Order: sequence, then C-alpha cells, then structure tokens
Amino acid sequence: MKHKKPSYLSTGKIFLRVFKYALKSKLLLIVSLLFLFIFSVLEIAQPLIIKRVIDDELAGVTTVWVEVETKTDKTVFYDGKLYVKDDGTVEGSKYTIRYYKDGYLWLFGEISDKDNILEIAEKAVIEKSNKETYEVDYHKLSKDDMLLFFTPSVRPIRLMIILYAAVSIIILLARYIQRIAFTTSALRLSLDMRKHMFQKLNRLPIAYFSTEPSGKIVSKTVYDTEGVRGLYEVVFSIASACVSLVMIYVGFFYLDWKLALLTFVAFPLIYLWMSVYRRIVNAYNHSIREMNSRINGKLAEFVNGVGIIQIFNKEEQMTDEYDQLLVENYDTKLKHLRINTLFGYQMLNLIYRLIIVLILVYFGMQYFSAEIVVVGTTIFVYIEYLGKLMGPISDIFSNLNSLEDSLVSASRVFEFLDKEEDTGLGPVTGVKFKGDIDFRNIRFRYDEHYVLNDVSIKIKAGQFIGLVGATGSGKSTLMNLLERFYDIEEGSIYIDGVDYTEYSKQDIRSNIGIILQDPAIFEGTIKSNITLGLDIPDEVVIETLRIIGADKFISDYREGIHTKVSYMGDNLSTGEKQLVAFARILLRNPSVIILDEATANIDSETEMLIQKAFTVLSQSRTTIVIAHRLSTIKNADVIYVMDEGRITESGNHHELYQNEDGIYRAMYDALN
Repeated sequence: MKHKKPSYLSTGKIFLRVFKYALKSKLLLIVSLLFLFIFSVLEIAQPLIIKRVIDDELAGVTTVWVEVETKTDKTVFYDGKLYVKDDGTVEGSKYTIRYYKDGYLWLFGEISDKDNILEIAEKAVIEKSNKETYEVDYHKLSKDDMLLFFTPSVRPIRLMIILYAAVSIIILLARYIQRIAFTTSALRLSLDMRKHMFQKLNRLPIAYFSTEPSGKIVSKTVYDTEGVRGLYEVVFSIASACVSLVMIYVGFFYLDWKLALLTFVAFPLIYLWMSVYRRIVNAYNHSIREMNSRINGKLAEFVNGVGIIQIFNKEEQMTDEYDQLLVENYDTKLKHLRINTLFGYQMLNLIYRLIIVLILVYFGMQYFSAEIVVVGTTIFVYIEYLGKLMGPISDIFSNLNSLEDSLVSASRVFEFLDKEEDTGLGPVTGVKFKGDIDFRNIRFRYDEHYVLNDVSIKIKAGQFIGLVGATGSGKSTLMNLLERFYDIEEGSIYIDGVDYTEYSKQDIRSNIGIILQDPAIFEGTIKSNITLGLDIPDEVVIETLRIIGADKFISDYREGIHTKVSYMGDNLSTGEKQLVAFARILLRNPSVIILDEATANIDSETEMLIQKAFTVLSQSRTTIVIAHRLSTIKNADVIYVMDEGRITESGNHHELYQNEDGIYRAMYDALN
C-alpha cells in the first residue's frame, strides 16, 4: 500500500526544502557538478582519441601521398624520393596506397576513396562509384616498405597513447573528487537533518509524545532522514545521468547527425518498457518492505515476550509463525528476482543490441566497400557511445524506482519539522520558588473528554500533600499541568502568587522535581545518571547518596558510583532506580517535589529505603505524593481524594478516616 504525502507538501515544495538543506554545502555541490562535467566531457573524448589514432595514423597510411623535395618529420623516404600525406596544401606528383586482398598496393595517381579496386594484372583496374572503370600503374609494397610509411605515425601514436592515459587518470581523479564531494554534501545534509530533528524533539510539547508511538518517532529520526538524503542522491543521480546523456549526444551528432536522430526511435520503446517494468517491480518492492516490517515486528514480539512464550510452551507455535513469514518473504523475493532477471537489465541489453543492428544496417546501406576501415572506426566509436548511453538511461529509471519512497520519507520528515512547537520555552534564569501553589478552577480535557473538572487546591510552602484516587481520576494530569507538560485551557495556577505562565517552562521544571513510578535511566554510569551532564565532583555525588541512605551504591559495587548502567537500567532493581532518581532530584535542590506512584511496585525492604530518602528529600520543601500505598501519605498535612476529575474529599488521615462512607476510608480498609 502506498503512503500518502500530506496535502500541503507538494513534490515541488519537498524538492525546494531539500535543495535549501543542500545549499548549506553549496561549495561541495559546485565542486561535484564541476568535476561531473569534466569527466563526462573527457569520457566522450576518449573514443575520439582512439578514432584519431586509427583513422589518421594506422588506417591513415592508406591515403594519397605527394612527392616533395624538402625533408621533415612527416616525410617518408621511399624508392629514392620523399613523400608526404596529401593535405591539400602540397603540390607534386601524387600516388595512392590502398589495401587489396592480402597486401598493400602503390598506385600511380590520385585514387578517390569511393573508387574500388576490381582486379590487378599488368595494371590495376579501378571502378568508380558510377560503375565506370579505368586502369592505373601499380606495384606491390613489401612489409619493409610499409614500415617506412608508418614511421611518421610512431610519434603521434605515442603522444595519443600518453594523452589517452592522461585523460584516463584525470577521469579517475575527477570521478573520485566528484564522488567524495557529493557524498560529503549528502552526509552533511543527513547530519543537519538529524540535528534539526533532535532539536525539534526538544521543542515539541509532551502531548505529542503521548499520541505518537515512540517507534514511529525513532523511525522518522533515523530512517526517514536517510530517505531525505536518498532523495537528494536520487535527484543528483538523475541530473548526472541527464548531463551524461547530453554529452553523449554531442558526440553522436559530431559523428553522424542522421544516425544520432535514428537512436531516438528507441526511446519510446525504452520508456514504455521501463514504465511497465517499474510498476510491476514497485509492487513487489512494497510487498517485500511490508513483509520485512512484519518479520521485524514478529521478531521483536518474540524477544520482548520470550519469558511468557517459554512459560506457556509456545516456542514451536512461534517458530511456525515466524517460519511462515520467512517462507512468504522468500517466495516474494524469488518472484521479484525472476522479473528482474527476465525484464530488468537484460531487456535493456536486448534493446541496446537491437540498436546496434540498426547501426550496422545503416552503415551497410550507406557505405559498402572501400571505406570499410574509416567506417569501421566510426561504428566502433558510435557503439562505444551507445554503451555509455545505456548506463545513464538505466540510472534514470532505476532511480525513479526509489524516488517515490524517498519522497514519502522526505514528506514525513518535513511534516514532523512543521509540527507546532511547545510554547513558553525559555532560558533558565535561576529564579527560586518558595513553594506556594494555588490551583484555581482547573478544567482540562483530552479530546472531548474532561479529566479535570473545576479543581481548586491551595498548597502552602513546605506542606506535605497527598493525592489519592482511582485510576483515571486525574491525579497525574494535575501534576502534568503543574510541570507544564500540558498547557492550561481553563483555569489558572499560581506559584508564589504569580501566574505560572509568566515563568518559562525551564524555570518551572528546575524548581519542581518529579519522581515517577518507573524513572528514566540512561546507559552510562550511576554517577552520570545522577548528575545528568552536570560537572559535579565524585565527593558531592557520594555524599548525596549517603544522605538519602543509598550507601549500597558505594559499598556493594566494586566500581562504586562509576559502575556501568546498561540499556534502560536493566542491571538495576526497581528500588535502585528510585534511589538514583531521588539522588538526582536532591542534587538539583528544587523547591517542590512530586512523587508519582514512586513506591507502587517495590518490596517492603526497599520501601523503607525509599521512605528514608523521601524523608530527607521532603525536608523544607513543598511535597506532593500521588500514592497507591496509602501508608506513604498517612502523615501528610492534607490529603486530597479525587474522583472523576473532581476533589471529593480533603483533610488529614485521621479526619478522612472518620468518614465511614468516604472514598478514602474504603480505599484504606481495602488495602490494609
């Protein structure tokens, strides 16, 4: 199934935006285009050098020679006289060398290239193009005689060989420089794109991440940016192929303009074949990509659920399902291979050979006989150009196959970069909150469903506040609003008597620390996870851990705070992750602490450690705890009970427990 580009992103706009990124490396792009032009021109010149050697030097000996008096490097001393090739500027007796059967003849007089030797006896019988005949004197030339006539060509041939070698080296260097310059510009484009994508991630609201799957975001950042680079490379490859086509046709028209026009006959046939072929191959390509996604998904499903699979003895069933996908993918790829083999390059090769047949027929009809050597070199050069022509045509159509996918990737990237960014972002000014918080008539909804309905809470600096309620009652949403993960639509929040929208989100988050039920742990060390990039001495980190009772990180691990932490903290227990999170917050010394279900999934022993850390952390700070275990908030100054987005009860533990019909009492009794 084909992806659809967003309606506001036309193909032209996508190209324009990719071009703007490419212009950041415009010097590299100019260098690449320059050297592309250089080697394209030189590749056209190479066959002409060979033609020059054959026509002017090797086959050039069979031409008209003029007797002269002055010796030069171009004269030949033969039979006591000097001769030079007739270039139309020298006067004197003329003779002609022509190849006949198994040797060369020295013919007295000037013989036209169009005239053929019919036979030789006492004299040579020559037939004109109008079928009239005439006779001329002649004698045969020996091998030594012919070597004399080839002598003036030795130096030009050497020079041509040196020139050909020099051109080959220049082409090699030009291709190398062009490739390096272009690839560097493409890699820079990909680098800039990924930087901008990651910077964009930091400017997007949290709401975006709650609706967009993380795998999709990673795919856009990693794979779709490569697709943008692919689009750049595809466009450049097509442009390069077009330049090569133009250069080749310059050579075609230089040789024979009629024959050059004749080759255009093949283009409709090539276009028709390529269009049908591309459509069929694209269908298989999409199927293969879809199948690869399913295979990767099934493999990820197996890896993530391997424990459950083994518990329920479903290894064989999972293996069968995976094998079935592999076989299906194998069959699809095999069909794709057959289509590619039968109708891919081989079909283009067939068209190429048919054009060669047309060329041979053309020359056969135009020239028949004496001009065979000259015509032969023209045929050689023309077929050489024709071979070079097939390469760019193949490149254009093969790149068209990937153009569509590259456009889809580019549209996804630019759609992401055009997402509406978070508001209220700004620098950390260093402002320090006292910790007074006032929620006033807060109403908030996701889509059409209100999760908070007219919530008002006043919290004094240094108070310990508990929030309880059933799942979906709005507890975490209220804290997300306080952290400004979402923007308030109705109502207001005041911090220290100031509307908190007057602070930047960075200032708010530096003053309000939050510890989640499953804290984020990054690959690195225990210290790096606590400091999160801050340059803090080991002694300060160790002292922070001791204060919250996390001495185990110092004593139980051989490398202490420099112990390696694996991907997502898999080598740490849930309690250890929580302790790292507590140390992380304490090191930043915020004015307000939020614990969101921080002790929900830990054992009693670990809970005691967490409670000790919590006691240290909550001293002289405004503390808000969202709790499943009501024992953690039993000592709270005020407990707020939420139900369906409203505050239904409030008070301390003793006051709430006295209400026999209250939600809090029912929850407390159910959990104890």
